Amino acid sequence: MFHPVCELPVVSLNFPSARQRGIGIHLLRLDQIDERVSGNKWFKLKYNLKAAGEQGFDKVLSFGGAYSNHIHALAWAGKVLGIKTIGVIRGEPEYANNPTLSDAARWGMKLHFVTRAEYKWRQDADFLHALKERFGDPFVVPEGGSNALAVKGTAEIVSRTIISDFGIDHIVLPCGTGGTLAGVAASQPDISVVGIPVLKGAEFLNDDIESLLKSAGYYDLNNWVLECGGHFGGYGKTTPELLAFIAMMASDYGIPLDQVYTGKVLLRVIELIDADFFVKGSQLLVLHTGGLQGLRSL
Repeated sequence: MFHPVCELPVVSLNFPSARQRGIGIHLLRLDQIDERVSGNKWFKLKYNLKAAGEQGFDKVLSFGGAYSNHIHALAWAGKVLGIKTIGVIRGEPEYANNPTLSDAARWGMKLHFVTRAEYKWRQDADFLHALKERFGDPFVVPEGGSNALAVKGTAEIVSRTIISDFGIDHIVLPCGTGGTLAGVAASQPDISVVGIPVLKGAEFLNDDIESLLKSAGYYDLNNWVLECGGHFGGYGKTTPELLAFIAMMASDYGIPLDQVYTGKVLLRVIELIDADFFVKGSQLLVLHTGGLQGLRSL
């Protein structure tokens, strides 16, 4: 069974541009939770898997791309907990040979590939009904694990102790489907939360996050904002600057970052500091949301 450690490490980063402005950057190392159910994925899956068990389901179905951290984490959790898992994967069956999906299949996940056109129907009631019939009525978890149960879990990520110990003014985190931001914002209503979407054209996430918050019983929260300039070309895309930054963080700071989420958010934080997005003297808590297995896609 996997459990998060009681106290996750917070590493303070000494970047020159931040130091010149008196801004503190404190990195919460969620990647230290578990090697396979990494970072925010543990919090997203925690109550979903508990609900599946309590409701008598023996299998869980979810959705993701070929290098999905969520699919990877769900497959391992299913193996550990003895729950059958089904991954509905966007793309061609040839992706089954990549490291992420090879792991998932080895851990017992059944992979079901759909076209990109079909994948767009992943929230459609008829499409979901057909999947349930095909796979024997599994418990369905949305793409990225983001639903009301995920918000309940991600609301446990940032403690009041961390906020007070470091005098945090802003929490900054990468966004894919918005479930982590929703939980963090709900748990810290007096703290500014800045989400950095890692996909291009992510303004639609504003509505998705509002819906997630309402589904979890949170209304009229106005402590969060999306800053959509940190996608570096789009989901899964990279730039030479981003890859050089990731290499520098590993060599100079001993901190591994991935190119899909954590590298982008931390590099964007530096860009925002240089652009005076944050007031001088601000203290930032940046979430390292794990997902380091995604580095293998390089």
